[in-house]
Amino acid sequence: METKSQTNAATRDRILAAATEQFLAHGFEQTTTREIAKVLNITQPALYHYFGDKETLFVEVIKLVGEQVANDMLLILAKNYRQPIEQLVDMTKVIVLRHPRDVFTLIHGSFSVLSPGSQQTLGMVFGRYYVAPIARFFDQEALKLRQHVDARMASAFYITSLAPLFSEFHTLTGAQDLTTRVRELLDLILYGVAQR
Repeated sequence: METKSQTNAATRDRILAAATEQFLAHGFEQTTTREIAKVLNITQPALYHYFGDKETLFVEVIKLVGEQVANDMLLILAKNYRQPIEQLVDMTKVIVLRHPRDVFTLIHGSFSVLSPGSQQTLGMVFGRYYVAPIARFFDQEALKLRQHVDARMASAFYITSLAPLFSEFHTLTGAQDLTTRVRELLDLILYGVAQR
């Protein structure tokens, strides 16, 4: 027989799963707790019992997804690759496959309507779970960065440059295959568009 605490944990997990799908697909402002509750066939007050408000739920979703992304990227960083770019391709695919929308816009685009405490939490989540693993990639000896570019700067530039992977409208070429699309974008991010 399931205990009350097991039932509560299962309900909380169901809410997080439904909220994750909604927030990642539509963003913070375009998602309502009414929609999340409707998907789960529960009332809004029941949802608020587990998560005090929409903002709290959004922060929990981003923390959960960010941790999953970081864990997946750290596993990739632990592997040996013949070419560093192939490692970055795999790390990029982790972000794209976990996020149907541009992760930078999803998180930072919500800041104007979030409390300072939530902004700070999401800033830390973004730094720890997204920027830090990518910075570790750029900090590898096998990868030579330009003078005056450090791993943190390269990581921030990389993350803010991923938007074309999240939209059919902004694709760079006609490539449909995700790996090809990622390689094409990473080539531009790493090497630019003009010859020296």
